[in-house]
Amino acid sequence: MTGSVVLQSIVTEWTETALVNSLGFALLAGIIATGVAFGYRGYSARAVPVGVGVFAGLAVVAGWLNLAGLDRAASIGDTPLVHHATAAYFLGAVAVSAVAAEGGRRIGDQFARDAFGIERVAATGDVASLVRSARRPTPIDLPERIDDIDGYPPVDASVTRELAGRTMLVPQSGEASALRSRLSTRLERDYDIGHVSVTTDGDGTVDHLAVGRCRTGIGAMLPSGTVAVAIRADPSPTASAGDPVEVWTTAGDSSRLVATGTLRATAGDITTITVSADTVDEFAFDPESTYRLTTRSDPPDDGYGFMSVLRAADEMVRSVMVREGGALDNEFVEWLSGTALVVVRDDEAIPFPDGNETLRAGDRLSVLGTPSELDSLPANEEEKP
Repeated sequence: MTGSVVLQSIVTEWTETALVNSLGFALLAGIIATGVAFGYRGYSARAVPVGVGVFAGLAVVAGWLNLAGLDRAASIGDTPLVHHATAAYFLGAVAVSAVAAEGGRRIGDQFARDAFGIERVAATGDVASLVRSARRPTPIDLPERIDDIDGYPPVDASVTRELAGRTMLVPQSGEASALRSRLSTRLERDYDIGHVSVTTDGDGTVDHLAVGRCRTGIGAMLPSGTVAVAIRADPSPTASAGDPVEVWTTAGDSSRLVATGTLRATAGDITTITVSADTVDEFAFDPESTYRLTTRSDPPDDGYGFMSVLRAADEMVRSVMVREGGALDNEFVEWLSGTALVVVRDDEAIPFPDGNETLRAGDRLSVLGTPSELDSLPANEEEKP
């Protein structure tokens, strides 16, 4: 009877010690997770991931148990480490510590939101996506005047009126270049604008904003004195856009050469060609007739491919005349923003001039670049693109 009482006393004491230690470990894990969640929310304005909070709390508990096991060969009292009671004790301590760490993560996150005034955002919507992607949004005030980008079709007046003086929310960024890029992307996406040119000052205020639509159609790519005509024809399978072709009539037993031109596009039996404007004045193409196209032996013109790529790109070409005493006079080509394509000097073209080429008064310079890059060209020396 006495032995049974002693055993019961020992078991009760061991259990009380295990429970107290487990609660202590749980309290320690909860405090660690609370601190981690509070600091993470305050620094990033986002909630710490669940796994991170629990891991931080359990890491301290696991480290403590390992150090205790290395210090002595028993866990509680004389209970050896290799014993089922020790295993139960360790598993129980880890389980309650994990629960306490998760609770501490939630408490720390709530304390941080109250302390730093961080409001919860709805799970859906543009603002929620903005906050998730790059911390809190930054309000950007657009100028009251929205200009057009030279060389691009103007946007609708209703769009510029809506943008004038509007406050836009963009992801927070510490660099001016990233801020301009994010603002441009937001305007192009939300307002269906083809190109945006933004200049800002040191504190992120928008000084100048210009917008333009993407160039559509082939009108801007037609050389002077030519027109585009759509006819019913069956071009050669080997013919491609930019190839010189001949247009022949197929009426009757004999064929007659109608015009020569350049193949631009094909869609089924409808072919678009560019011909001289004088040809159209002399001969009216019949929309009901079918013509025969033959590819001429002249080498194809690569200029069409270049124009197609250039029209699809953000870059454009702008020509300027260097004025005597102007901002470009005596400047090196490599100091220009954008890529210098050609310098025409004394009726002699210098294609792709070297970076150390010095510009002189009277030079005509063609520069390839984005609208933002070309905005840095001196306004008083700029000519129409």
